Amino acid sequence: MEDFTLTHKIASYECSADLLLKPECFLHMCQEMAESHASTLDFGYDWAIRSGIIWVELSGDFEFTRRPRWKEIVTLRTNTGKASPLQAHRFVEMTDAEGNVLAKADLYWALIDINTRRLVPLKRTSLNLEELSESIIPNAMPDMPADRPEQSATASLISSRRDIDFNGHINNSAYLIWALDTLPADITPAGEPVRIRIAFKHESHANQPISIAHIVKGNRSTHNLTSGEETRALIDILWA
Repeated sequence: MEDFTLTHKIASYECSADLLLKPECFLHMCQEMAESHASTLDFGYDWAIRSGIIWVELSGDFEFTRRPRWKEIVTLRTNTGKASPLQAHRFVEMTDAEGNVLAKADLYWALIDINTRRLVPLKRTSLNLEELSESIIPNAMPDMPADRPEQSATASLISSRRDIDFNGHINNSAYLIWALDTLPADITPAGEPVRIRIAFKHESHANQPISIAHIVKGNRSTHNLTSGEETRALIDILWA
């Protein structure tokens, strides 16, 4: 299928104090691009609800070359396809007015039954997705630097109702926000996140206790977010 594109003007509420796009806002954009594109092809949110299923994101790999500034006009491009019998793969790319790549993402999505919360094979739906298995972020994350000391910290919080999305669970970007907000300043690597990998393991809901285990080594940080005895999300960040 043809690529789907939209233009977007970076808003003030999407920016940090440095007037640059916050990393989690790119995650929001990726979700919005996924829904906008899927809706034009009649397999977005409305189609899913009619079918008794919902789209959930299983993992995301995000790479930042340059964070755009407040009021900057960017172009977002996306497409999707089947990666496996249970997973759809989607890429999103953000470019500036000159066509330079600012950020890109590889996302893996699945359908779950609204009532049972179990995965639904793509072939059980009316979807007819082409294969899209190749990633636009092919390079593996570098190994943790062996010559740097490991630093660790823990944090805890209670998930809030404001973090609930229209699927009835905690929005994906909330996990990244929690990880970054609770990472102590004295062990935060220099620079800013340039690569973020997130694996979503289990749904979370409002008013749940969340524990976060941070491990920092050189310019890498990992974050294990748990509730009870279950891991909710695993985050791996490269800083530069």
